[in-house]
Amino acid sequence: MRFENKVLIITGASSGVGRSASIMAAKEGAKVYSVARREEKLLDLRDEVKALNCQGEIIPVVCDVSKKEDVDKLFEKVSKENEKLDVLVANAGVMDKFEPVTHCEEDTFDWIFNVNVKGSFRLFKGAIPLMKDGGAIVATTSIAGIRGGKAGVAYTMSKNAIHGLVRNTAAMYANDKIRCNAVAPGGIATEILENLNDVDEKGMEVVMRGPKLDKMVATAEEIASNLLFLASDQASNINGQILVSDGGLTVM
Repeated sequence: MRFENKVLIITGASSGVGRSASIMAAKEGAKVYSVARREEKLLDLRDEVKALNCQGEIIPVVCDVSKKEDVDKLFEKVSKENEKLDVLVANAGVMDKFEPVTHCEEDTFDWIFNVNVKGSFRLFKGAIPLMKDGGAIVATTSIAGIRGGKAGVAYTMSKNAIHGLVRNTAAMYANDKIRCNAVAPGGIATEILENLNDVDEKGMEVVMRGPKLDKMVATAEEIASNLLFLASDQASNINGQILVSDGGLTVM
């Protein structure tokens, strides 16, 4: 029971990795503020956890991390209802359609950065003051933040930016007993991947270059397990690290 009596915020919780992480944490005794834009999905998640008779609980919070006022309300709620926050899992994010720089429109760039980068910035900034006795922050990033040809330009830039945010936060707050790390997956079997269409042909041709492995795509549960490991006391001496979880793709 790694998260018994602990308070967690998990964003992007309506599906995929965030949903899996919310269920896993609740099973381990956590009070989980599960955050996403789709209220119906969050209510279904809450009811599912209740039906499982988990020791922890899900508190649904409708919030768009690209909107400062939504994020402010999230932290006002968490602060009002708890003495402290133990863990932030900054998992919410959106993906581009593999457009290289000459094909990428500024509207796409702004949308990706507003959600992925500014959203993460706002979450980190709001969470840290509530981690009064220390805590853990974990972000979901991507091997696109490590390799240049695994996504479009906007998404690649956004994940590089989050890696900078993670490392800077780890350095700045280490003496405050706040750890900050990230998990960088390759492909994940989630709604984002399933709903991807109208992709850029040039970008996709580059993304698909290189070795092909028997296991190219992780499950949402696998990545959620990585995130919760880094959020737990099992990773108490790990700080400022990017855990690559891609089945070995980046070493081939």
